[in-house]
Amino acid sequence: MNARVAKEEIALLMPTTLASYADTAYAAPVPQAPSAFARAVRWLVDLPRRRAVLAELAALSDHELTDIGLNRSELARVFDPSFAAQRSNARATLGRSMIA
Repeated sequence: MNARVAKEEIALLMPTTLASYADTAYAAPVPQAPSAFARAVRWLVDLPRRRAVLAELAALSDHELTDIGLNRSELARVFDPSFAAQRSNARATLGRSMIA
C-alpha cells in the first residue's frame, strides 16, 4: 500500500525542531520594521484623521477634557507615542495603588 503525503502535511506533522530542514517557501514571512519611507507615507495618510480628532478635542470644554483625563496643554501631544506610554504607565500605577 502506497500512501502519498504532501510536503506541507509532513511539515505540519513534525515537531518544529525536526521541521527546520523543510523548505522555507512554506514558512510564514518574518515581519520587518517599516522603512522610513513607509512611516512617512503612513504619517501622511493618517494626517486628516489626526486633524479631525484634534479639532474635536479642541471643541470640548475644559470640564469635558478633564472627564477624559486631559487638559488643553496636552492636546498637542495626544498622538505622541511617548505621551501615550507615559499616560498608560500612570494609569497602571494608579490602578495598582487603588487595589492595594
